[in-house]
Amino acid sequence: MSKRISIAVALLGAAGIISGCQFEQPSAGCQVQDADFANWQAAYTLKNPADASKSCGALKGEALGVFKYVDPDKPSSNRLGIRPEGAAALTEYTMDDEDETVVARVDNPAVATSLSATLADEPDANGLCAATNFPTATVSAREVRNAATGEVLVAAQTVSYSFSDVQVYSHPSAPGTQLRGTLKYSDGAGCEAEYAVNAFWPQTGCDPESDDPSETCGAGSGINPDFDVRCEAALANTIVQQVKADGTVVMWPGACVLSKTAPSFKNQ
Repeated sequence: MSKRISIAVALLGAAGIISGCQFEQPSAGCQVQDADFANWQAAYTLKNPADASKSCGALKGEALGVFKYVDPDKPSSNRLGIRPEGAAALTEYTMDDEDETVVARVDNPAVATSLSATLADEPDANGLCAATNFPTATVSAREVRNAATGEVLVAAQTVSYSFSDVQVYSHPSAPGTQLRGTLKYSDGAGCEAEYAVNAFWPQTGCDPESDDPSETCGAGSGINPDFDVRCEAALANTIVQQVKADGTVVMWPGACVLSKTAPSFKNQ
């Protein structure tokens, strides 16, 4: 079966060369690579550099869970969900005990996800699919205490993520694997900062000191070779590289991020 398809494609290409005809691939709609098997990697850039001195102005990027939701019984019911790691991580805490007890810090972990009201059915002329009206995702996590001593292990913390102007790039060359947007972030201390968001799938660790392309976001890394990406050392120790037999966790000294505003392609 696969051989017949390959031959057919090859013959179709040859016919196009001979006749001079051009075949346009039909749109597959607004596709989104769900983060069921791998997270997205976001890079954040402060819109006002002066905010870098604020407590809420230190974000460089993080993992995102990105999901497309569709109601099969309703036309044009597409919605886009974004779940930032910084919000999701506050929903629970793993105790450092023999059983690694998980303590819930919020009553409903879904509060870490922001779900848009709409997601376009078809990309626009630039291949971009707009997602609109994201509610603010606010996580107010309870403190965690040692049950025996009463010692505060983790203080209470609140963060808020408000996404807007989100657009997913959906094209046969990159079907729903890049997005851009704006984030207003608050750490709950009366501080708010605005960031430009550029993200791609899949999240990939890297080593800025390595000479191996597979470790510097290049060939063999698993990233679309047409993407214009770089290894960002400011995101060191955010992605697990290896878990050794003794349980020691080794982290990547960097993370691959888009080099330009999405869609970010080489020779663009």
